Amino acid sequence: MPDNNTLPDTLRDEMTQLKSQYLMSPTDRRRKLIRWAIRQMLTALLYFFFWDAHPWVPKSLWLVAPLAVASLLSIVGYNWFLERKMKKSEARIDELEERMKETGEE
Repeated sequence: MPDNNTLPDTLRDEMTQLKSQYLMSPTDRRRKLIRWAIRQMLTALLYFFFWDAHPWVPKSLWLVAPLAVASLLSIVGYNWFLERKMKKSEARIDELEERMKETGEE
């Protein structure tokens, strides 16, 4: 293979490509937060109207509330989680590069 890039360089190039593809832009995050807020307002409205309609409605709040919080945390924490994973991967790539220099396999 006539590839001049070393393995660490190739991995770094792939990581920058992944960052550009998968990191959520502030516009996307704002759009998702607006959708989340509208969804929660509709949920609260439905709970208001159907609270006494069925006995399972108040009990369902034990499931709906944690899911709403988890959804919010996934929107807010997605970039942070992904960047943290990328930093760990970059550190491992640096370790790989150092080992390759030590053994002379570059």
